[in-house]
Order: sequence, then C-alpha cells, then structure tokens
Amino acid sequence: MTNIETSPFVDRLLDWSLRHSIRPLTGDVIATVAIIMVGLIRALFVASIVPWLLFIPAVLLIALVLGRATGIYASILAAVVAGLSIGHASEPLWLTLPQWTGSIVFVAVASGIAILAAELRAAFARATRLANEKEAASLQLAEREAFLSSVLASSTDCIKVLDLDGRITFMSEGGQKVMEVSDFNEIAGCPWPDFWQDKGNVDARAAIAAAKAGESHSFTGRAETIAGTPKWWHVAVSPVLGRDGMPERILSVSRDITASREHEEERGQLVRIVENSADFIGIARLDGSVFFLNDAACQLVGLDPGAINSVMITDFFPPAEAEAVLTEVLPTVTRDGSWSGERMFRHFQTGELIPVFYTVFPVTDYDGTLIGYGT
Repeated sequence: MTNIETSPFVDRLLDWSLRHSIRPLTGDVIATVAIIMVGLIRALFVASIVPWLLFIPAVLLIALVLGRATGIYASILAAVVAGLSIGHASEPLWLTLPQWTGSIVFVAVASGIAILAAELRAAFARATRLANEKEAASLQLAEREAFLSSVLASSTDCIKVLDLDGRITFMSEGGQKVMEVSDFNEIAGCPWPDFWQDKGNVDARAAIAAAKAGESHSFTGRAETIAGTPKWWHVAVSPVLGRDGMPERILSVSRDITASREHEEERGQLVRIVENSADFIGIARLDGSVFFLNDAACQLVGLDPGAINSVMITDFFPPAEAEAVLTEVLPTVTRDGSWSGERMFRHFQTGELIPVFYTVFPVTDYDGTLIGYGT
C-alpha cells in the first residue's frame, strides 16, 4: 500500500502560514535574510565545488511557506549569493564559464522547485478547505439527522416508509408506540394493507396504487394495533420520488383519531337525543338571540323552524314574564349556575299562554367562559 502520510512538521508549518497572512514585502525580507544566512554557512563550511546545493532546501522551504513569487525571488537571490561567494576578481566576468552555466541551471532548477512547492502549498490549502467543508457538512448532516430523528421520535403519528409493493421498511419510534409494536423486526417486510380489514384493506390498496402512479391519497378507517387495540386512523399516503422524478418509495402517515371519532359519535348521539326529545330544548346567546330549538320546542310554541334565528328569549313570554326572565332568571343563572321554576310560554300563532316548568343553565366554552343560556 502506498504511504500517503505527510510530515506533521510540514503540515503544521503550512497550516500556520495559511492562517497567518504575510505581506509580500515582509516575505521578501524573510527570504533575503534566510538566503544570506545560508550563503554565510556555505562560505564557511561547504566546499566551493557545490556552491548551490545548500540553497535548494532553503528555496523549497521559502516557497512552501511564502508562496511562488517569493520562492522564485529566493532562487535568483541564492544564485547571486552563491556567485559572489565563489567568484574571483581575476575572472573577466567574475565567474568562469562553467560557473555561469551552473548558476543559470541552478536558477532554472530552483525556480522550478519553487513553483512546484507553491503548487503543493496551494494543493494543501485546497485540501484543507475541502476537509473543513466536509467536516462542516458532516456536522450539519449529523445535526439534521439528529433533528429529524427527534422529530420522528416525538411525533405521535405513525410514520411509515413502504416499498413499491406496499411492504413496510421503516416505522417511526412514535409510530411504534402508538401501534403498540414491541419489536419492529416482527413486522418489517409485512404487507401494509394486511393490517386493514374489509373496506380499510380496499382503501389501503387503492392508496398504494395511487402512490405508485405518483398521486397522493388519503382515507379514514378502523384497524387494530399489534396488541389488538381497535383504533380509528386518518391515513395520508404519498409517493417518495427518486432523482428521475418517478416514485421510489411510499410514505404513509397514520394519525390516531380514535378520541375525536368517539367524541363525534357521542356528539351525534347527543344531537339525535336532543332532536328526538319531546321536551323543549333551546340555546340562546348572551344577548338573548336564539340560535337552536329542537322540533319539540318549535311545535310547543308554534314557531316556524325557519324563524329560529330571528327571535329573542323574551319573545317566548308574555310581557310580564319576559321582564322577570331578564331581571331575575338570567342574572340568577349567571350568579348561581342555574334557575328552575314555573313560567308561562306564549304561543306564537295563537297567543295562548302555555304553563311550563322552566329550567335554565349556563352554556360555556372550553375554558369555562359563559357564552349563552340553555333550557
């Protein structure tokens, strides 16, 4: 296997140079001092037969740390310093012809090394930037996955992913709780429509067919949990599209509506009881305007059902009784919570007085605020 590890010292040096911007003039000064120091060392300790070799590491390091332009400048300066240290006044051109040739070759080679070192520096900078971007993207992806996982876990909806054949491949943590699933592996790969019976099974298969065709579909049905608890569900099924725009998977979101369904059924039963009751049942707003009367109430006082919204509480009583209702009955209901006693209704068609045992109670909203009166 090829060894691609780099020197930690070089990595730290390059990283430092990239994080600390050095101005060109400052870089040239640093390069000048470094080359002169190398020249002094060469003059004191190195034989004149190799006057340029000692400058190559310095040029390489300068180009790596300070960049291409400073590296090329260091190459030329190194050739000059080396030439000064080996030249002699007895030579017409200070250097012999071989020395001039060597100096020119050195400048070319050292400049090439400087350019390569600068490219390595740029490549290191790009690699560092890409690594940082990858790390940031990975962190962002991890945070997004953690967020989505927490959303799925906290949702009380049963969120499922199906394959195009309708088999379950994923169920959210919250969905497993509401479906009373103890081990998802027990239902993984099972056909989702099989969890429904009768019309629910038909609706589930129709929803899958619609999703495979790229359409969304919803239905309401009754199905049991894995533990056998019967529940009502509102189900929304939609396609999950792939890169080619075609359905790749199917998303199914089932919401437990058992409580609201039971409430609707109870409300429906109550409505039927009220509508079929032989007693006078009515509801009025705080301003006394009537907005509901059952059939028995309309028949008792001879009121056309179409005129219910145009009458007031006081219209059901003769003048003396109406005054008592406004000044005694309704204030008592507001203060004590109810009022019961004998009163006289007035027949809307004949004016005949109808003796009744009149009970009034407050009608409140969900937070207990009085919004009307019932009788």
